Amino acid sequence: MSSYSNSSTIIRFYLCRHGQSEFNALGVLQGHLESPLSPLGITQAESLALKAQQWGVDHIVSSHLGRAQQTAHICAEFLNKAVLHLQLITPQSTVDLAERHLGAWQGKAVAQLAEFHQFNTLCYQQTHLTPPNSLERVNSLERDEQRERINNQEKSESTDTVRQRMQNALRDIAQTTELHTRSSSSELNVLVISHGDALACLMSQFTQPVLLKNTQGMLLTYQNGRLEWGGLID
Repeated sequence: MSSYSNSSTIIRFYLCRHGQSEFNALGVLQGHLESPLSPLGITQAESLALKAQQWGVDHIVSSHLGRAQQTAHICAEFLNKAVLHLQLITPQSTVDLAERHLGAWQGKAVAQLAEFHQFNTLCYQQTHLTPPNSLERVNSLERDEQRERINNQEKSESTDTVRQRMQNALRDIAQTTELHTRSSSSELNVLVISHGDALACLMSQFTQPVLLKNTQGMLLTYQNGRLEWGGLID
């Protein structure tokens, strides 16, 4: 596999939150739960596609979760109609760009979780903190089954864990042969569709994190194996 680690190629990662989902509209915490885009979310994704065209996006990668993939496909469909693209953009997805797993809080209304708000005020400084796993809220007869499921990659995640897998995902994207074949240019522009909390975890590596609104984003550049902060983008 070819690698950018010894190359002068500059990759601009335009990392954006997905369009509004139905759970977003209802004020429900999603984590790894599925929820499709709302009508507003579809409109937001279409507006993001226009920005992606202005950014000269060559490649699209998203979280494996449906709301992110739906946003990515709306953007790709628009870009593939543009004259500038001689080769079709086929969105890819990876679990490493997924939202933070929120354990027992997934599917719960934000307004009813005082402890979630407390967690949010601390989690980007005390980066080892994790939401409670659902195992902690079931009776002893259900624990064995719950424990097996949680051990199969369903544990809630700390900021450290999310931040590391997000950085790994970007480096993996940068090092794929597929990106090499899409452009002979010394610069590549990649649209990355992820999630609000996951992007805040990644942002905390570079600056004071903020929770991005739907389809808002941030810019990171990658060159010679290093990721560098490029600021917020609207």
